[in-house]
Amino acid sequence: MKKNLLYLVLILAMLSTLWGCGKAEDKKEEAAAVASSSPTETAAKQEIQKVGEQGKENGKETETGEPDTSGEGREITDMAGRMVIVPDTIEKVFPTDPTAGIFLYTLVPDRLLGWNYELNDTEKSIILEKYHDLPNFGMGDAINYEAVISAGPDLIFVVGALNDNLTDQADKLADQLGIPAVVVDNSLKASPDAYRFMGELFGVQGEAEALASYAERTFADIAAMEIQGGKKVRMYYGNGEDALETAPTGSDHAQIIDMTGAVNAADLELGDGTRLQISLEQLLAWDPDVIVVNGEPKANISGRQTAEKILGDPNFASLKAVQNGQVYGTPNAPFSWVDRPPGPNRLIGIRWLSGLIYPDALDFDVEEEVCEFFRLFYHVELTEEQLAALYDGTIGQGN
Repeated sequence: MKKNLLYLVLILAMLSTLWGCGKAEDKKEEAAAVASSSPTETAAKQEIQKVGEQGKENGKETETGEPDTSGEGREITDMAGRMVIVPDTIEKVFPTDPTAGIFLYTLVPDRLLGWNYELNDTEKSIILEKYHDLPNFGMGDAINYEAVISAGPDLIFVVGALNDNLTDQADKLADQLGIPAVVVDNSLKASPDAYRFMGELFGVQGEAEALASYAERTFADIAAMEIQGGKKVRMYYGNGEDALETAPTGSDHAQIIDMTGAVNAADLELGDGTRLQISLEQLLAWDPDVIVVNGEPKANISGRQTAEKILGDPNFASLKAVQNGQVYGTPNAPFSWVDRPPGPNRLIGIRWLSGLIYPDALDFDVEEEVCEFFRLFYHVELTEEQLAALYDGTIGQGN
């Protein structure tokens, strides 16, 4: 009997030792995982843990400590072909960049969690006042992910040109933040599909169809234009304070030029970027028929101001476009009509630009279409004064 009891004590001691070793290994693995995480990832994981603990306090976990997802979630396929489980009801959406924010504002403004920068006066002149003071979460490397998680988004909204980098970004964000991420194609021609996808995603198919149909009608109207004599206008599109940053043929930022039937004077190799810096000598050599400039949003310089500067600068005086007075600044309220960012704001830019370079080829009234676009996409009924200020670039500037 004593011998059996001794065996039992020895067995229990061995089991206790093994259990202790297992816990020690678990601690080591946990420490290694934390050590290998970047500061941003570690902070995000800590915030996720806080959210989980808050959910437990509010009774949102099961008795096992796991989130209670019974009856919640549906599987969708986003525009990059990714299978994603999203909540049945999506109330708060985090846009990862300004383009994503514009897409959300045009269709589901009440679900927009926040902006990626502070809105300026020009943007506030059109954006409804109730959305002026939404949180600014930042963009790129400056996104405040702790603030994002604290705000409790249901979904991460990633918009851009469909490629591996974009899908990798979405996958990493979903993994690090513990929030589903969907990808939307920002190609101009994909605008109707993008809105129909969003309509299904957010359960607002009727509203989305109105925007998708406007985009399709815009493309059809532009395609139906008959350019007199078949002579296409050679256009230069400039960005920046000196207007010498351009979007070459084939760039995502030059899509609007191609769609209007103009010839992009910047027929250059694109390289790794989306825009290229050129010299004044290069522009003089091209000598385009028309020059359209966007200004520099980061410096609060409008297209109109840049166009006026070029028209009065003797360095540009030999250009055909300058001599003929065909240098134009893009309207930029609430966002540039041609580019920066490359979002649905470009849809009205196609109509405006076509009317600018081929006024006799149009089968629609540009001003009527501008008013319709602002009503559908920006939720405002433009006054005559606002319309005039949009064209001369003074809206929101107090002059």
